[in-house]
Amino acid sequence: MRLFFYRLVLCLLGGGFCPVSAQTADTTRVHELQQVDVSAIRRPSVVRSAAPLQVVSGAEMERLGYQSLADAVRRFSGVTVKDYGGIGGLKTVSVRSLGAYHTGVMYDGIAVSNCQAGQIDIGRFSLDNVSQVTLAVGQEDDIFQPARMFASAGVLSIQTQRPEFRENRNYSLQLRMKGGSFGLVNPSLRYARRLASRTSLSVDGDFLRADGTYPFALKNGKSVTREKRYNSDILSWHTEANLYSLLRDSSRLTAKAYYFQSERGLPGGVIFYNPYNKERLWDRNFFAQTGYEKHFNPRWALKGALKYNYSWNRYQDINVKYDGGKQEDRNRQQEYYGTATVQYVPSEHLTVSLATDFAVNKLWNNLPDCPFPTRYTSCSVLALKYHYRFLTVTANVLNTFVTEKVKSGERPENRHKFTPFAALALRPWQDRNLYLRFLYKNTFRVPTFNDLYYLRMGNTGLRPELAREYSGGITWSGTLWSFMDFLSVTADVYYNRVTDKIVAFPSTYVWKMLNLGKTDITGAEVNVRAEIPLYNRIGLHFSAGYTWQKAIDVTDKESKNYKEQIPYTPCHSGSGALQVRTPWVNMAYTVIGVGERYVLLQNIPANRIEGYAEHTFSLSREFTGKNFRLRLQAELVNFTDEQYDIIKYYPMPGRSYRLSATLRF
Repeated sequence: MRLFFYRLVLCLLGGGFCPVSAQTADTTRVHELQQVDVSAIRRPSVVRSAAPLQVVSGAEMERLGYQSLADAVRRFSGVTVKDYGGIGGLKTVSVRSLGAYHTGVMYDGIAVSNCQAGQIDIGRFSLDNVSQVTLAVGQEDDIFQPARMFASAGVLSIQTQRPEFRENRNYSLQLRMKGGSFGLVNPSLRYARRLASRTSLSVDGDFLRADGTYPFALKNGKSVTREKRYNSDILSWHTEANLYSLLRDSSRLTAKAYYFQSERGLPGGVIFYNPYNKERLWDRNFFAQTGYEKHFNPRWALKGALKYNYSWNRYQDINVKYDGGKQEDRNRQQEYYGTATVQYVPSEHLTVSLATDFAVNKLWNNLPDCPFPTRYTSCSVLALKYHYRFLTVTANVLNTFVTEKVKSGERPENRHKFTPFAALALRPWQDRNLYLRFLYKNTFRVPTFNDLYYLRMGNTGLRPELAREYSGGITWSGTLWSFMDFLSVTADVYYNRVTDKIVAFPSTYVWKMLNLGKTDITGAEVNVRAEIPLYNRIGLHFSAGYTWQKAIDVTDKESKNYKEQIPYTPCHSGSGALQVRTPWVNMAYTVIGVGERYVLLQNIPANRIEGYAEHTFSLSREFTGKNFRLRLQAELVNFTDEQYDIIKYYPMPGRSYRLSATLRF
């Protein structure tokens, strides 16, 4: 009987099916297990990473009741999300106070770019098909990446879901419906189909509509009145198709087509006794990308990708201050991008990669004296990773070359720069999951088209903005007490220096873009995660993060704001999440707290924005049938009805609710 048990275990571990016979049996019975395809993205280790890394899965975001990608990202430590209010408001990300220009955004491994403004609005990305969001300071330990992954001070990486097929089916279907306060209606659909044994296709689509009219408290001296936020509506839809194929030679081919369209109101800053605003914005964005990956043998691998991106926007403001009573701006951007990466593994402990990217960016708009610039950007990076027992070292040097052509006016000089990076993780004791880590990175950001050419403010003589990052930390995971399944702690301190900072400076008649700024940034981050089983199938999951930052302006010793906190950067911020999972219902509570900030460079009471704490509570339950799964969720957002601004004079919504139902076949 013991022999039978051993053979049965070996059979199940081997997968598929195999015959199992007992010594006393005369016949062999064959049982074929049902096929289940599992597609999952590898979750990088936060503890073992040489660079500070934070990860949240799509399932976690769903359980915690996050409403948008920006809502999830602003709970990462060291992150500042500028949110101009409302569902359709612009949302940009800054990592460790370096600015949104120094934060790269990757979507399924390929960079999202905006050469005109230099910062990405993450509010246009839907959470419905996201499987994982990763934020890395510097970059991740994986060096088998495009060169653009190495070019930013911090990288926000968004990974979408891959198809999953159950019970030998050739298709899967997910329907989701969300609704809530302020006229929110948000249906979405995800359909996946197995086209062949090694090829699958998925199609996602979602529609979002909200009137965005929400109440807020308006303070005018000692007077406090209840007002409503108008012209904050949004109407948008997004669709994308993804193709995944594993070729006969074990190489992988992927392709994506993406389209996003929106019309939204821009409510503008609050003006006393004038609640109405007539600014509107229309956006259209299409891109198509394809990627190929081939591992020739254990030593050599190749990865490549191509992308075409088209984006168009139209801004309109109706106001008597304009000639004819209306101002209308139209912008169109195009990008052609290609990348190739070769990886070589000369030994068990050493990996080397060489990546080269090339991009062409074009801008057209209807503004007077537009030079219609074309930018050519070449990035090449040589990277290595060494791992041996207690030590992991990653290092690279990036070479960036930028040149531009214009149809009229002056063009900037060619820009060329080598920027290094080095990080290491050290494990002092082999029997303990404790790591020490250190990082240095040098990056620069090229002036945007707006910096260079926008009306008379532009300055083609601008130099690139330089940023230097230094970081050190300690990470640990394990269990301290018998009642706890898992505990992890990461703590980092850092210092950043930004020079040649591009700022708008008033001259005789108009403002001008100049290299005048210098910023020193000192900070510390602590993150804790824990899992505690309470009873039977009841479990407790806890996570919390805290950030302290001192980001000061050191441009001019004679200025009134010398060594004062830079705008919109709190000294203290943090977040926490508590989940209780039971067989009947799952409960989640989240809180985010931000200390006081200043809207202008001088840290005086008139420029202060008060701190705030936002609390959210959610309940969810999943029902499983023979051929379907139904998940119901209810969320109460900002249930204390906290009235606060992230951007001065752009009040955020107070208490709101959201209901959602997800049906999976």
